[in-house]
Amino acid sequence: MTLNEQTDQELVSACLAGNREAFSRLVERYQDAVYGLAVSMTRNQADAADMAQDAYIRAFTKLEQYNPEHSFKSWLLRICANRTKNLFRKRVNRRRIEDEYHVESSIRTEDEGHDYHELESAMARLPSKLSAPLRLKYIEGMAYEDVATVLGIGVSAAKMRVLRARNQLAEMLSYEKA
Repeated sequence: MTLNEQTDQELVSACLAGNREAFSRLVERYQDAVYGLAVSMTRNQADAADMAQDAYIRAFTKLEQYNPEHSFKSWLLRICANRTKNLFRKRVNRRRIEDEYHVESSIRTEDEGHDYHELESAMARLPSKLSAPLRLKYIEGMAYEDVATVLGIGVSAAKMRVLRARNQLAEMLSYEKA
């Protein structure tokens, strides 16, 4: 069986047995999801790339703590969310200036489609508290329970944040079209 055909749990077992290529396959499998969450939370592509890399390193070093009864994707995204939150805590404690870290107002995409660009631009203007759960729910297709677990919030809070994000997006997009 090739690495591409193995389940996440099989790849984790192979990695724990010394097969580093197995972990590379896990990274490839979830790189878009991890980077997308990091961009949603940091609003900065450079920080997002750093946070994604940091999450992979952390996951690799803590791989023996992964519980195969749970989703590897959720576990990895939780690590990314926690590492990103820690980054902001350190920055706020050091500089006490939060607005500095929300500089980028749009996400560059390879797709030049007008509607998609407007949607991405509007999503980039949402506070990360709302954009991260929205991205996890609709782009990553996660259940509310998994969104809550990844972000360390309750299920009802996850539902409310997704609803608020959708409402704000609808409002932003309707104003842009008017």
